[in-house]
Amino acid sequence: MSFFGKIFGRHRGKSAGISEKSKSYTIDIRDDCFVINGEKLEVPMHIDALTEVLGEPRAKRFKTDPESEHVLEAMHGEPITDRVNYTWDELGLMCYTYNGKVVNTFGICIQPQISDSPSNPKQLFGGKLTINGEHWLPVALAGKDENVFREFIVGNYLITAEYTDFDQDDATRDETSFTGLEIQLK
Repeated sequence: MSFFGKIFGRHRGKSAGISEKSKSYTIDIRDDCFVINGEKLEVPMHIDALTEVLGEPRAKRFKTDPESEHVLEAMHGEPITDRVNYTWDELGLMCYTYNGKVVNTFGICIQPQISDSPSNPKQLFGGKLTINGEHWLPVALAGKDENVFREFIVGNYLITAEYTDFDQDDATRDETSFTGLEIQLK
């Protein structure tokens, strides 16, 4: 299950519309970075780098009980001290931090999310999304099927594309078959 699914569950969330503001944005995931409207970014990065490019996000802090903290630290191999998810509602973009400052996962929401998490964007990304300059869908479809998502490597990054319908036949999957993409180090 993807990070979105592990954190937020598998039930269908509310429907969100495409953000008009995001239509002017381009995101290209490259082997060593991702580029948003010409600005080169990398995961991990400090939240200030994203804020400089995308503007002020909405923040949602999560209290982590000691048992969950231990599991999360074992799962991710780093201390979990102050989980904060940041969301750019008008852009359909979000990110996760384990310490409130360093972004470890960046998410692009292209269809309504699987859950009604308070950190989900209120609108969907409607801009141009590419991988190494090419449309993202063929790369995602060539990835490894993990039952509820596709997983694939682009350079230094592990990309996860979660399905909107887990039971859909692969031959019929298109852009609407995925809720979005997550970018993190492999």
